[in-house]
Amino acid sequence: MHAIDDQHHVLFQNIARLEQALATGQGGDGLPQIIRELAEYAGQHGPTEERLMEEYGYPLREIHTMEHEQFFVRLREIDRMIAEGHSTAAVQALNRLRAWLERHIMDWDARLGDFLNRRGVA
Repeated sequence: MHAIDDQHHVLFQNIARLEQALATGQGGDGLPQIIRELAEYAGQHGPTEERLMEEYGYPLREIHTMEHEQFFVRLREIDRMIAEGHSTAAVQALNRLRAWLERHIMDWDARLGDFLNRRGVA
């Protein structure tokens, strides 16, 4: 599951880039570009897990997939806040997104990892 762990690391790096851009007041094309890159990467990561869940018959697949969709809902909310000039609210929402991602990995992804490990998937 090292590939998935590596993907999680990249997700956190991209969130850190967005946090830094917001903290320094970066505007213009910078913030939307970072959000697009984060969304694109998450759009690759989720299906990686979802393929594994499908392939190995993970019983919580549908709920876990809905969790992935929540990431995009939250990210779109942040994008909207930035577009409307609510940078303070966007920073708070980004903090909640980071906390949500940490909980998702520690709970949902850990369950999936345990399930796959019991089936000998490395």
